[in-house]
Amino acid sequence: MDPILDLNDPDISQLVYTKTNIGGWFFDAYIRMDHTSRLTITEHPVQTGAAVSDHAFLQPRELSMDVAMSNVNTSMVPGQFGGTYSRSVQAFNVLKELQRLRVPIQVHTRLGLYPNMLVEVLTAPDDYKTLNGLQCTVTFRELIVAQVTTVKISARPIVTDTSQRGSPEPTTPNQTILKEMFGR
Repeated sequence: MDPILDLNDPDISQLVYTKTNIGGWFFDAYIRMDHTSRLTITEHPVQTGAAVSDHAFLQPRELSMDVAMSNVNTSMVPGQFGGTYSRSVQAFNVLKELQRLRVPIQVHTRLGLYPNMLVEVLTAPDDYKTLNGLQCTVTFRELIVAQVTTVKISARPIVTDTSQRGSPEPTTPNQTILKEMFGR
């Protein structure tokens, strides 16, 4: 992978915060993007009538991008996708490395900012049409991170050890009528 971007450079920071990019990597073209946001509504059957819905939650967001890379263009960011004979091959290697690392990245698009995205699927045809370039579909899925909360617990024990139970005394069992009559 190429060196990390210097976000203090004014030219770079403008690109990162205003242009479509995948974790700070700027591809030549973004042909198509499919943004998916899904709400799951729970359903519980009841004895009569329709199912009752009492809760809803958001599923992890999904983003599918068709990106393209040419071997003849120069990079928007100096030094990106360099180091090999082919920019398109290097671009595909960058995407494979982002997937292999399994580190959440930030994806910026015209329709929104997607933090905590993982590269789930890479699909790239390799034929005579893509000999001097790359056309790749990158599918991202949001990684939902749980928030941990610390709860303070009382120092007092939940169960007391010193209960006043009294002292049990033996009693004679009830006598049956037959035993009282015959004495046995």
